[in-house]
Amino acid sequence: MVERARLVSQIDKSHAQLTLICAPAGFGKSTLMQQLRQRLQARDVAAVWLAVEQADNDLGRFLQSLTAAVQAVLGGHPQSPAPEPYATNANPPQGRAADLIARLSLSDVPVTLFLDDLELIVDRGVWAFLQRLLGDLDMHHRMVLASRTRPPLELGRVRAHGQLLELGQGELRFTLEETQAFLERQNVGAPVIRALQQHTEGWPAVLQLAAAAIHGKHGSDALRSISGMNAGIAEYLAQEILDSRSAPQREFLLHSAVLGQFCAELCDAALERSDSEEMISQIMQDNLLLVPIDAEQLWYHYHPLLADFLRAHVARDGIERPTLLHRRAADWAAAHGFMNEAFAHALAANDQSLAADLLAVFAMDNLQSGRVADTARAIETLPDTEVYRRPKLLRAAAFAAIFAHRYEAARRYMDVIERVDERAGDDETIAMRMMLLGWTDSIPELLGAIEELRAKDTHFGEFTAGLVSNARAFCHIALGQYAEAERDLTQAREACEPIDALYVLSYSVCFAAALELNLGQVVVARARLEEAFTRAIDAGQRYGSAGAVIATYLAECLYEANELDACQTLVDDYLPIVIETGLPDHLIMLHRIAARLYFLRGSFDAGHAILVRLGEIGARRGLRRLGVVAWLERSYASLRSNDAESARRALANGSDTAMWESFGAFNPHTSEIDDVLIAGLRLCLATGEGTKALPKICAERHAAESAGRRRRALRLLFLESQALEAAGRRREASEAFDQAATRAAESGMVRVLADESWLTEALAVRSSVTGEARLVGLLRELGEPIARSTTPDRGDVASADAGNAVRLTSREVQVLRLVWKGSTNKAIARTLFLTENTIETHLRRIYEKLGTRKRTQAAALAHEAGVI
Repeated sequence: MVERARLVSQIDKSHAQLTLICAPAGFGKSTLMQQLRQRLQARDVAAVWLAVEQADNDLGRFLQSLTAAVQAVLGGHPQSPAPEPYATNANPPQGRAADLIARLSLSDVPVTLFLDDLELIVDRGVWAFLQRLLGDLDMHHRMVLASRTRPPLELGRVRAHGQLLELGQGELRFTLEETQAFLERQNVGAPVIRALQQHTEGWPAVLQLAAAAIHGKHGSDALRSISGMNAGIAEYLAQEILDSRSAPQREFLLHSAVLGQFCAELCDAALERSDSEEMISQIMQDNLLLVPIDAEQLWYHYHPLLADFLRAHVARDGIERPTLLHRRAADWAAAHGFMNEAFAHALAANDQSLAADLLAVFAMDNLQSGRVADTARAIETLPDTEVYRRPKLLRAAAFAAIFAHRYEAARRYMDVIERVDERAGDDETIAMRMMLLGWTDSIPELLGAIEELRAKDTHFGEFTAGLVSNARAFCHIALGQYAEAERDLTQAREACEPIDALYVLSYSVCFAAALELNLGQVVVARARLEEAFTRAIDAGQRYGSAGAVIATYLAECLYEANELDACQTLVDDYLPIVIETGLPDHLIMLHRIAARLYFLRGSFDAGHAILVRLGEIGARRGLRRLGVVAWLERSYASLRSNDAESARRALANGSDTAMWESFGAFNPHTSEIDDVLIAGLRLCLATGEGTKALPKICAERHAAESAGRRRRALRLLFLESQALEAAGRRREASEAFDQAATRAAESGMVRVLADESWLTEALAVRSSVTGEARLVGLLRELGEPIARSTTPDRGDVASADAGNAVRLTSREVQVLRLVWKGSTNKAIARTLFLTENTIETHLRRIYEKLGTRKRTQAAALAHEAGVI
């Protein structure tokens, strides 16, 4: 080990929150980080270390690894929800990402995160998480990243604010003094040292190879061999080392390198020898770039420079032995419980039958731990014939495909299950079929499948009975059959409350809330959801799929009540999780709300970007409704921007007759107050054709009232008041306007009216209910211009000279936004579903960053900087 004191001190003394060490293999990145970690630990700074592996190239697995590393340092056991039958996405990766960020943000212990070998990561989800982590990492925490290649992170903001320290191969090369310190301990003489420094240009790992090669050549004869070999010196030296070994050690080097990571016992089994422990010990003594990868020094891998050479040497020989080695390694790994490693070795051995047998054993466990994408990819490496022959693997494949949103594959697997699996029709198969139909927006088919099961008098277990009853309620709500839906939800609760099935019960509450919303009872819906959300949090599901679905409907209630700051908080926290786990309605709801929040702040480009993303998700997953609704919402946004021509084009794209007709009589929840018809009516009002739209509005309002769809009827009544105003029927217009405003205030709704204020300024002035205190805020909202710009978004000021305010985390911004509104700590805690102690912790951090001890001053500083 060579002390890199100059580099360790440079990093340690830097105030940069992110240190990026980027250089090719062999430049001592890991060694430098280890020395920095030792210095920090000597000062009692918590150091979290994660050496990334190929298997971490999946967000679920990466979070498993990183969470375990954080837990090893910070202690404690984060609460995990008990697994429920068939709810394999109950603890999704995006939720665990949010949970981990929250845990780090609340840690009073300064933490430095060391992430090594990041060049192995190509998964966009992992990089998105790291970008989010970097943005939300508290100022007394730091990150040190090491990679052979430039990471795909947006670093402009941290660089602009002096929070980035970058070290490349120029800084990492050994100086002459460091070369001397290293080689003198290898008994290499001064003349050779100077020559090696010149030829290797201070490349640390190559110097280590050179020292080993020189010993193999018995002295300075190696110097002449090295002369002039600068271009291929690493490969040349590796060959020198290999040629100088004894035959048994040479064979061990080559064959153990094939295995990747290994221990002595694995090598004994795979290489069919009994001296692996002695061989490993000798290689370590000879300093041949063998690196221990665990604290006990039982597991090893070769340095990439040597490993690449050894594996290339084996490949050039054209021998088939690697296949046999991997086959034996798979058997040993499986026997010792290393199932993922066993599967990888079986694939490397090209033994697809063995790989399928192994995957069948642990695939469902992987799904339960949240490694959905990883499991789906593993299954895709196998021929369908191997998957179809194994019922357990086939079912795991169906679950994985459903939760990874690979719906065509899921349908294929389900068809095979129902055709060849003798257990087809059991609870698990029924649950899969219900989930697949729900997530693929097949609402008519979903109700048909349920009625078919009921006609067969199929017996369900409690969880599946609750799932089926929920699905039936979902369909009945879409049909406007509210009484039937309420009976279904009662049955779901009766089935699942005795077994405390949080996943199913959360959906029951949400569908009940959707029904209440349709009936115009926002206050009742909100109360239900807040109680359920607290229950989910207490059960460790704040960021689980149960918490996310509740948060989605709760965000709709908060938006409707015009509590936009609290609504924004839920959107910020849960949109990534809903993208991962939500039904089509949930995706539409949260994207629509997110876009409208941007529009209300005057950030039209950001709002359009949200809608474009919704359309892209729909295209990837084959969900046409997402793309169509995105166009309808873009029509609304264009009207907000006074661009009628763009609104017409967007409406034409959203009026996909074939798609909407495919739903038949079913009206999805997100179409209750925003559909093609209402989009067309608002276009008429906004473009001066209100008189033309009046008969249609009246007819639709009467139909909605007859069906008990009060929320829809209220929006149509408000549109009718504006159409009457456009027709010059002022008295009738004012009566309709006042009636709509009164009903909205009584039911706790604001945005059902405010979002459709096209011709309302005069109506608000003439209103006869202006003296009623409960209507003052609503009338003020209705009298404002349609488009207004307030404070810029956090991203809009990223390049501004905003000082320490830009270092606030997302949660701190949420807290300060509520402080700015005048909320007490207790009110903030209630709004954010946090404890008062947690709010006090966030405020303490805010004061530290902003250099103040007063709430109002902190909020003022953040507001002045444009952060809130």
